[in-house]
Amino acid sequence: MYAILTTVLAFAGAAVATPVLEDRQTHEFSLRTTGKLAGWALKNAHVAAGQNVIQIQRPSVYSSDPSYLNGTNLYFDLGTTPPYGVRIPELQPGTIGQVSSEPGEKTPGFSVGPDSLLTFKSSSDGFWACPVKDVFELYYGVNPDPAKLPSKDCLEIKLAVGAI
Repeated sequence: MYAILTTVLAFAGAAVATPVLEDRQTHEFSLRTTGKLAGWALKNAHVAAGQNVIQIQRPSVYSSDPSYLNGTNLYFDLGTTPPYGVRIPELQPGTIGQVSSEPGEKTPGFSVGPDSLLTFKSSSDGFWACPVKDVFELYYGVNPDPAKLPSKDCLEIKLAVGAI
């Protein structure tokens, strides 16, 4: 009887003593731009029912909306259920398209590189800041034709992952 009780207590103690492993991919982080707009914040801006564009705002006024990865999907934590997933548009070769966020799971393929840059399809290239009505908005497209950019003032950027 003593042996059975000792074994049960040992297993119970091991279960309590074993730390629960956290899913590191669900930790929230901030996204900020690099390059000519270094440190600028990424903010969701409502444009239609259930759809946001991602604006790039001055860091002196705005802080980035919290974001996180779940698998290879990128989400913004806007306090909603479901959270807003990031959607990369379907693109024709040589073009870029506006990035948006919408409720639920959207475009897979995101990760954080060893250099703490956000990647899409294993590359940190392809993100753009383009002015729309005097505010920069996030676009995506790899090796676009300069004549097909929405504005001559679009800037190629990278997105740095940082602590909140």
